[in-house]
Amino acid sequence: MENKNYLGTILAGLAIIIFWVFILPIWDRISLLNEAIPERENMLSSTREILKKIDELNTQYKERSSDVARISSVVPNAKSSAELVSTVEAITQQTGLQLVEIITSGSDDQQQEFQTIFIELGLAGNYPSLTAFLELLEKNLRIIDVSEITIAQTSVLGGQASLNFRVKARAYYLNVNN
Repeated sequence: MENKNYLGTILAGLAIIIFWVFILPIWDRISLLNEAIPERENMLSSTREILKKIDELNTQYKERSSDVARISSVVPNAKSSAELVSTVEAITQQTGLQLVEIITSGSDDQQQEFQTIFIELGLAGNYPSLTAFLELLEKNLRIIDVSEITIAQTSVLGGQASLNFRVKARAYYLNVNN
């Protein structure tokens, strides 16, 4: 009978040790994981919301990509003096003015978002050609602000006066380093 008591005590002790060593840590781990589930669900839902907002922004960007292209053509993101000179030359050829001189210089303030190119044009022609030139400059896709126009008469050829024009203007471009 004593062996039965020892055997029962040993089995009960062994069961307590197995429970304490193996089952209790698993139970604690399951409890911790159950507590972490709501936190993980919150993180998952916030990630889904962020992805949804990214998709919405991407859709808006695709819808407005033509506007972005239009704005970048009006205010380019590079200085591009050569493009500006060729634009002015093409406009003068369309209006019948003669481009005598062109002087360009950039702005010194590198901290502003919009940078300017200062343009001074020496033109020769007649007054109607100048008004046509200004109209085409105004209709040009790129923004160019005319700040000053000086007119001087040089000579009379065959009864028609030839005029020299001095046009000072500013063109803009984006400062991509800002």
